[in-house]
This record gives sequence, structure tokens and C-alpha cells, in this order.
Amino acid sequence: MKTKVKGLLAFLLVFAVQIAFAQTKTVSGLVSDQDGAPLPGATVLVKGTNKGTTTDFDGNFSISAAQGDVLVFSFIGYVTKEVSVGNSSQLNVSLAQDAQALEEVIVTGFGDVSKKSFAGSAKVVAGENVSQKSFTNVSQALAGEVAGVAVFNTSGQPGSTSTVRIRGFGSVSGSQAPLYIVDDAPFGGSLNDINPNDIKSITVLKDASATSLYGARGANGVIVITTKRGKDAGNSINVQVKTGTNYQGVARYETIRSPEEYIGIAWDGVYQRGLRAANATTASATAYANANLFEIPGGGPVSDLPTIYNMWNVPSLANGNVDVAALIDPATGTVRPGVTRKYTPESWGDYTFQDANRNEVIMTISNVGENSSVYTSFGFIDDIGYATNTDFSRLNGRVAATHKIKDFIDVNTTLNYTQSESNNNGTGSSSSSQFWWVDNIPTVYPLFRRDADGNKIEDPIYGGYLYDYGLERGRGFGFATNGVADAKINVSRSKANSVNFNNNTTMNITDGVTLENNFAYQYYMNDGISLNEPFYSPAKGQGGLVSRDRAETKNYSIRTGLRFKKQIDEFNISAFLSHVATAYEYNYLSAERSKLVLPDGIDIANGVVNAPGYGYTDNERTESYIANVNTDYQNKYFLTVSYNKDASSRFINNRWGDFYSVGGAWALTEEEFLKDSKFFDFLKVRASYGTIGNSGGIGLYPGYNLYSINNLSDNISLAFTTKGNKDLTWEKSNQFNTGVDFEIGGFFSGSVEAYKKVTNDMFYDRQVGPSVGYASLKVNDGELINQGIEFDLDFKILNKGDFKLSAGINGEKFSNKLMALPIDPVTGEQQKFSVSGLYGNESGRSLFDYYTKEYTGVNPTTGAAEWTAYFEDKNNDGKFNTGDVRINSLTPYVNDNPEANIQSEKTDVYANATNKFLNKSIIPDVRGAFRLNASFKNFNLSTLFNYQLGGWAYDSAYATLMGNGYAGTNNFHVDIRNRWRQEGDVTDVPRQDAALQIQQNSSSSRFLTRSDFIALNNVRLGYNVPKSVANKLGLDNADLYITGDNLWLASKRKGFNPSTSITGGTGIYTYNPLSTLVFGLNVKL
Repeated sequence: MKTKVKGLLAFLLVFAVQIAFAQTKTVSGLVSDQDGAPLPGATVLVKGTNKGTTTDFDGNFSISAAQGDVLVFSFIGYVTKEVSVGNSSQLNVSLAQDAQALEEVIVTGFGDVSKKSFAGSAKVVAGENVSQKSFTNVSQALAGEVAGVAVFNTSGQPGSTSTVRIRGFGSVSGSQAPLYIVDDAPFGGSLNDINPNDIKSITVLKDASATSLYGARGANGVIVITTKRGKDAGNSINVQVKTGTNYQGVARYETIRSPEEYIGIAWDGVYQRGLRAANATTASATAYANANLFEIPGGGPVSDLPTIYNMWNVPSLANGNVDVAALIDPATGTVRPGVTRKYTPESWGDYTFQDANRNEVIMTISNVGENSSVYTSFGFIDDIGYATNTDFSRLNGRVAATHKIKDFIDVNTTLNYTQSESNNNGTGSSSSSQFWWVDNIPTVYPLFRRDADGNKIEDPIYGGYLYDYGLERGRGFGFATNGVADAKINVSRSKANSVNFNNNTTMNITDGVTLENNFAYQYYMNDGISLNEPFYSPAKGQGGLVSRDRAETKNYSIRTGLRFKKQIDEFNISAFLSHVATAYEYNYLSAERSKLVLPDGIDIANGVVNAPGYGYTDNERTESYIANVNTDYQNKYFLTVSYNKDASSRFINNRWGDFYSVGGAWALTEEEFLKDSKFFDFLKVRASYGTIGNSGGIGLYPGYNLYSINNLSDNISLAFTTKGNKDLTWEKSNQFNTGVDFEIGGFFSGSVEAYKKVTNDMFYDRQVGPSVGYASLKVNDGELINQGIEFDLDFKILNKGDFKLSAGINGEKFSNKLMALPIDPVTGEQQKFSVSGLYGNESGRSLFDYYTKEYTGVNPTTGAAEWTAYFEDKNNDGKFNTGDVRINSLTPYVNDNPEANIQSEKTDVYANATNKFLNKSIIPDVRGAFRLNASFKNFNLSTLFNYQLGGWAYDSAYATLMGNGYAGTNNFHVDIRNRWRQEGDVTDVPRQDAALQIQQNSSSSRFLTRSDFIALNNVRLGYNVPKSVANKLGLDNADLYITGDNLWLASKRKGFNPSTSITGGTGIYTYNPLSTLVFGLNVKL
């Protein structure tokens, strides 16, 4: 018995020793991605314990674990994997890239952090969301992707960049543009240098906690662009071919297209004017209209339509005038039936707009080795606009290489070269604009000159037909110019070359301590070429004109930092110290000569007469010291603190600024009370506060007195131009942000956040007395508040078998309010009111509250337009009469006369109407985007719509088309058909009277238009070729797709596009964004 007990004890002892040995076994191995590339910094944890480690720079790990333990392998951007420990002590693990990885990683430019631990406000946009759109640069492709980010595609000119604003309007005079970061370095080059296909992800940082790492440069938000590396594509060769068409898919304004209708409206205007003469009758008004519809030498002053533009077969009178009685039926005010034409004027749009091609080829080659990787891309795009002689072409090449030196140095280098050329004829904001001509020229005017019989005249110089410049007898629209002709025969071109270099080196000094260095250099050179030929162009009187200019931009930045990481029990601490220095240099040189030898020669040597040349150099330097600490406790409580000390060469006496931020986050689903929740998969609350500076938007030398250099009888002459302020310093904004991120039930996820941004010490141009020798001085003064709510929601609606359906919506609702205006130097008190264009500035109101005249409608008796006129009623009789005071501007009058008895009345004299706050603003109630995605087997469909509800825009293009000028001066919108014609008509469109009632279409609430719109920004239908089929073709995979951009827009009226400008208005020179349809093929070898 004793022997049996001893045997049993021996067995138990051996078993216990084996268990003890198993518990202390060292498991080691390699963690790599799906292509075999090692993953340094991957986390390895023993499940259910706090025991863990991270992989070294070669992806190797070593950890103590027992047989049967489960090891959890995780790495940011990859699917977490659990592996049970078996008999072997060697364990190699491959992690697959997470399909939602980009949404789980926040790239700040100073390192990557997980979405879970991030305390700031940020949104990650996957590179594929950008590359699937047919845009040449990232700014256009961001539209609709991020809540709180407004993208205004201001021009359809191929290669143009969009205006981007993050979270409303944070300054009055300072810069409101975001900072762009490309591969950890500030980017000051052209966004066209970055091929969207090379982008891995875009992270938009919005609050102080997220942007404070960049100090004053990040005051208006930061857009962090991360480009692809070899490990992102694996060992592969990828070729993508796109071909399609650009066209004008968004409608232009509806204008009068019939010459007969136009001449009838013009006749009615002259008739209505004649009807208001003393003792007028319908007969006398008819005679007046017949005599004055066309302009004749020595004739009346109510027409700018010369008789040579009479296109109808009606006789002429003895005085050379057109027999208008034979043309117009006075009973209807229209062209008489049976009147025929000598000729039909060309439709100017037919010679301006075209369906144009868009072609693009992209090839990438990627190779990944044990210690290095290379990603190479080549791209070419030929993008032709729908307007004559507008296009953009680009050739670019990029190399991105990573290399590990020994076991402790990582080098990451990119080199990008881009060459581009752009033609932008007829796109200026002047009479050279093709779009102004197409929309506004009266349809009685032909594009080509006609002889007396209506035949086109041949061009003796260039061949074809002679364009009409309106020189003969003075055309009433665009005299001596022809924008469509100039776009064809003149030259407006630019050629650009750029080189962008970036090198990031990381050195592992010791466990948890790394030294980092980033150096970036951007060089951009643009050559501008302009030619006005000598025979017909606006430079005809000079014998033609050729001008050349060269702009050269250089940007340098160098960042050196020390990073520290340490785990102490349940605390994780990471911190870094960094120094950043940047340098900017801009060189400009221009030359111009007239009297051309050859009509089409674009070299300066082609001109004979020299004009004075011009050139200058600008410089700026900035310097920053940055400290940041991030901590987390138990992987559920997170805190981040940053401090920046920034300096800018723009300032003199107060060059340095101190800025900071603090942010915290709490992952509630890590708490016991929610850890096993069946409702919340993830729930986090976060908040941040910080102070950020701004130095942009005020020029490079606001602290210095500036002078212009002039030639005075061949002697030096310096003329004072701008008064500098040596005490000018940083504009500051105090920003608070709070938000909640959540995932519910595996089908609903999103974030909702609120923010408040208070900007003080704003840059303001303070008006001063002219007796001191200058009119204004730039100062720090005033206070502005932006605050709002943002939401970003995603829904996984259906996931059954081969069919998947998902949707998403984002939006923002914000307000903007001035809290304090600058000090008035005359009174020494805060300024109460100021006017900036159509907007009034007053404490408690938005920067963009409309302040103009109030349109009250049309007098049904006279047909005249009427506005509201305010006056001080001195005698208290409620009527304006002798002794009363007319008020031109209501707010300052009330401020100065608070006890005044102010009354109002209607007036048909525009000059007597009163400017006032209309309680309307450009700020919308809500704006954002929504998307719908679906897939069935190998087919996939995605759509993106942009929307805006609320807000008001001044539609100046529409106002121009609703004018009341002389005959022949401008075309009309079709709404002119609703004009007042006779007593008793009820309408909001006043009479036409050939400018008798002046300023009828001047600025007023009449042309304020609701900015509501919905637009189809992008739609894409794709087909993934089955892998078995692709493999038979010698391919790894292949995709076919068709994509469309800017295909449809619905707004208040056709032609009105609130998405093309910050204020929502559409101007008369606007080149509407391109509509594009593209077919693509993407193959991987």
C-alpha cells in the first residue's frame, strides 16, 4: 500500500513539474502581413491576462506562455488573430489587412493611433473613395466625404483645385484654409502633384486636440494624406486604364433663345417707356417704340441695338432706321407672323461648348522584401474641358521606398515628379469669359459678321469666317470684344514642373525610445504664356501682345523628434518632443512685349516694343517646439496633452506664441457594466480643449511699412503703400470639442459631436483718419464664435448571401457670430457696425448676414419695382414730407439716434431705399452628404449625394439676366416672361421700360435665393471578374467599372449652383464643374 502511495505521489510530482514547465515555456516567432512582410510593433497578448509584448523591427516576438494558452495578435490596420499554443515553441503568424482598417486608424502625421484611444475629432477617408472619382486632385474628391468639411468646386477648368473649409468661418481677415500634410510633412505645392491613385488614406483633423500638433499652422484644420508603400500593394504589377467624356451636365441658366422673342421684349421696354411720357397714349407709345427700338446715328438714347443687326426681311425707312411697324405687331408686342429672316444668328454655345474626352493610364509596380519595399507608380491624364481650349494634362512618376538598416534604423523615402500643362482660354472674370457671352449676349447678335444681305464674311487672315467684334456702329453688348473668338485665336496657357521629396528616418535608440527625423522639400515652377493676336483681339491697337511669367515656389521643412513609449503595469505612456522648422520662398518674374512679328508666336522675342518688366521674391520662416504626452489606463481611459511654442517671420515684436491642448476619452464598453452589452458593440465619449494660433491671410510682411518702387524720370521713386504694425501678433482661437463614437448591434455605427470655437485677437483692418497718411492699419482685435453639431452615421441594412446593402449620412449644423468688433480709434470705443459688400457686421450677428435693400415687389398700378424706405418722422404724421430725414443705412442711424421716431414706406426710387439687416444669412440649416452602397455577387454599386438645406445666396448671374437696360445691352432670363405688362397685373417681376426706372436689378433682397440643393456627386458601377477567369487570362484579378461625377443638380433654378462658392452665389463668369462619365479597367498581374 505504501508503495502504491509513493508511486502515486511520484506520478503527481512529475505531472506538476510538467505543468510548471509548460507554464513557463517561451514561445517565439514572426508576425507578418499577408504578403510576408514583417510587422514591427505588433502586439502579442496572452488572452485573459495582462501579459504581453510587441514585435521588434523584424516582426519577431518572444513571450512566456503555457500550452493551451491563447495568444492574441493585433496590429493597427489588420484583423486581430487568436492562436492556441501547442507543443511547438515556434509560432509564425500572418495577419490579414482589415477591410475596415482605415476607419480604425487615425493618422495624425506625428504617428498613428487607434480610433479607440483617439480623443480628438477626426475622420478617415479610404484612398479608394478618392481614386474612384474622376478628379485630378484630392481637394475636389473630398466633397461629401467628411462631416464639417465643405468643398466648393469653384471652376470646371480641368486641373483646378477646390476651396476647402473645415467647420465654418474662423476668421474675418485671416486665412481659413486648412493645412495639408503629405507623408508626415507640411505640403505647400500644388495638389495636382498628388495622383489620387497613389493615396492610401486621408485623415481630416478638426479639433484642437488633433490639430495642435501642428501649432499655428493647424488653426483651420489639417488634412493628412498618406500615400501608398510597397507593403500596401504587396508584390504586384497593377495597370489601370480609364477613358470617358467630360460634358456640361449641370444646366445653365434658362435664357431667351429666340431672336424674335428677344426683340419683342425689347420693343415692350421701349413702349413702356414711351407710355410714361407726358400726355402719352398707346398710339404715341407705339410710335415711340417703333422709332427707338433700333439705334440710328443721331437717334434717341434708349437703344444700343444698331440697325446693322436687323436680321429680318423688313424694309428700311428714309432715315436709315428699320421699319419696326412692319416687324412688330403692337397689339401683341411680338414679331408679326410671316416675317422672315435674312439669316439666323449662330447659337454661341454651339461654338463654345463641346463633349470632350478624358483619358487616363496608371501603372504601379510594387515589390516587398524582407528588409525593404519599393512602390513605383506612373500616371498620365489628358483631361479636356467642355469649353473651347480648356484642358489639363499631367505626367507624373513616383517612387516610395522603405528600408531597414541593421535592426534599429528604418528609412522611408518618397520622390515624386510631375509635369503638367493647362489651357484656360476664355475663363477669366472679364469680357474675355466665354460663359458671360453665352449666357448674356442678346440672341439677335451673330457670332460672325454679316454683309448687307446677311451673308457671313470670310476672314482674310485666318481663313474661315470673320468674327463679329461689334466695332461697326457699336454693338450694345461687349463692344470691341468677342470672348468666344478670343478663346479660339488667342493663347492662355501654363506649364508646370514640380519635384517633391520626403525622407523619414526612425532610429531605435533603446527599448521604447526612438529618434525621428523628417525632411521634406517641394519645388514647383509654373510658366505662364499669354498671347493676344494683333488683328482682332483687345490688343489690336498695340499690334498684338505677348507676355510670359514664371513663378517658382520652394518649400522646406525639417522635423526632428524624440519619442518614448513605456508600459507600467496597466498604464501605457507615449510621449514625444519635436522641433519643426519650415522655409518658404517664392520668386516671380514677368515680361511683356507688343507689336508682334508673327501673330501666333508665343516667345517674348516675337514682340518689338518692350513693356516694363516686373519681379519680386517673397520669404517666410516658421519654427515650432512641440511636446506631447499620451496615456491610457486599462485600455479604457485615455488622456492626451500637447504644448506648442511657435514663431513666424510675419511678426516683429511678438513673434512667438504659446499654444496648447488637452483631450480625454473613455471607452465605456471596456467597463464591466457594458463589456457584455448586447446592445453596444463599442461606445466611447471624448472631449478636448485647446488654444491654437493663426498667422495666415495677412500677407508675409504685415509688420513692415511697404513701398512700391517706381521710375521717376529715370530716377528711383519709392511710394508708400501700406502701413505695417510691429505689434501685430497671432490670431488665437480657443476650441472646445466633445463627441461620442458608437457601434450598435453590428448594423449601426457613427459619431455625433459638438464644438465651439472662439477666435479673438482677430486680424482686422482698422480704419484710421486719412490725415495720418494711410487709411487703415492691420490690428489684433474683435471676437468671433463658431459653434456647431456634426454627425456621421453608417447603416448595414442587409447582408444576405450574395446581396449586401449599406447606407451612410453625414452632416453639420453650425452658427457663426461676431461677439466684438474692433476699437474705433475716433471714439476709443468698440465699433458698433461695419459693412462688407452685401454683409453687415454687428455684435451678435454672423459675418455673412445680408445687409442691403428690401425688395417689396411690384406696384400693380405702375409696374415699377418697389423697395422699403425708412425715414425719421420729425412731425409724427406717419408720412415722409418736408423736414423728415431719409435714412440710407438703418443700423448706424438707429445707433446714433436711439430716440428717433422711425417709420417706413414703399418707394420706387432705388436711391431712396434703405439698407438694412434682412435677417438672412449664407449659413445653411444643415449640409452634408449621404451614400448608398450595394453589391450582388461580383457586381457592386456606390452612390454619393451632396445636400444642403437652408441658407441664402445672392444670385448675381440671375440679377444680370433680369435687367432693365436699353435694347441690345443684355439677354434675359425666361422669368422675364412674367413681367408686369399692364395695370392690374400681379407679379413680382417689374416692367421693362428701357432703363427709365434705373437700378431696377441692383442689389436687394429680390435676388436672395434659397441655397437648398441636392446633387449626385458620384455613382460607380463595378464588376469584379471571377478569379478563375482572371487567372486563365494570366491575371491575378481584374475589375471593370463605369463611374460618373457631377451628373445631376437640383436647386432653386437651373444654372444656380450654390456649391461653387463659399457664399453660395453663382457669378456671370462661372465655369460650372465638369460632368464626367468614365469607363475603367483595372488589372493586377
